[in-house]
Amino acid sequence: MKKTVCIIGGGASGIMSAIAAARAGAEVFILEHSDRIGKKILLTGNGKCNITNLNMNATCYDTSGDLSFVEQVLHSFSKEDLMEFMKENGMRLMVNRESYVYPESEAATTVVNVLRRTLKSLKVAVYTGVEVKDIALSKGRYLITTKDKSYEADCLILSCGGQSFPKTGSDGSGFGLLKKMKIPMIQPYPALTALISDKKGLKTISGIRANAEVTLFINQKKITSDYGQIQFTDYGISGIPVFQVSAYASQALQKKQDVVANVNLFPDLTKEQVFTQLKQQCKQYKDFSVEDALQGFLHKKWIDYLNAMFQFSHYPDAGTLPDDVIMHMSDELTNMRYKISAVKGYDFCQVTGGGVPLSQIDCHMQSVSNPGLYIVGEMLDVTGKCGGYNLQWAFSTGYIAGTHAAK
Repeated sequence: MKKTVCIIGGGASGIMSAIAAARAGAEVFILEHSDRIGKKILLTGNGKCNITNLNMNATCYDTSGDLSFVEQVLHSFSKEDLMEFMKENGMRLMVNRESYVYPESEAATTVVNVLRRTLKSLKVAVYTGVEVKDIALSKGRYLITTKDKSYEADCLILSCGGQSFPKTGSDGSGFGLLKKMKIPMIQPYPALTALISDKKGLKTISGIRANAEVTLFINQKKITSDYGQIQFTDYGISGIPVFQVSAYASQALQKKQDVVANVNLFPDLTKEQVFTQLKQQCKQYKDFSVEDALQGFLHKKWIDYLNAMFQFSHYPDAGTLPDDVIMHMSDELTNMRYKISAVKGYDFCQVTGGGVPLSQIDCHMQSVSNPGLYIVGEMLDVTGKCGGYNLQWAFSTGYIAGTHAAK
């Protein structure tokens, strides 16, 4: 007799769970509380959907649990398995930036449409606009209560996502269901997000994008760093390198710890080398104003930013700018200190950190305390870097859970 598998949440992990369970012979249905499935997938990779990464390994993930567990998941349904799955279902793929894997169309809609077609071919029932109010285990089966009716299933897969981009349906409601089932959870937090600061001069440099290094300090201890294009905004700093370090900042701020991000605009040079180049620029154009002398070496907004800090009007021309001022400028450009007061919240962040600890599930994503209940994707305490890692995690955990739930 076929098993009945209910999946709550129609995001990446939920859709893959449904496909895997249906392929394994189960009768499957999805309950999604937004008006359509796959909405959050449409936002990934700036609308291009970076589905995975060729440089895939457990060290690209952050978790309070055992990274060997993450490695096992990535091996059980690997990047190669995912790419082959997409190709089998009619999707052509391409690799960009050496390791980032996208649909050849470079459109996230392609991924969603292919997944929907696969669900339809497997006769998976999809119910949208359904808000789950309660779940309970009764006589060996799961009873799922919604606003309008109840459903029953042999197995239940929770793939509700986290709290990031709540308008897509990922509004944290799944965490409430976990509480009803008395499953322990690590306090969620925004991850892969921007950092907020009240540093002076932010409006002056707002809009600049520059390849730079960001280093995060927590309680004056260096935690991590990353390099790439940083976006300077009127509220702080953003961009992929900032996203990569933001999870640590978010957790530290929850604990009321001191968080500082230092930005280095010239990571390939020492502060002394920057000083030498600035001094040479001022010497070469000694009869010009400091602002004019620095043109070409720095973006005009950086010159305005330094002007506000060091008051160039005090010096008749660039040739009169003292060495100690040039050294202070060099220090600012290579060690720009941002005292972080907050992170951009769930309306902005790409994923949610925290969730169910890995100790609460087995290798099949099944709850250790609730047989027949599976937890996948962003609901688990695993957060990947930018670059396809979180979608790979969603697809991998979904495939594993769906396959096992159908047995």
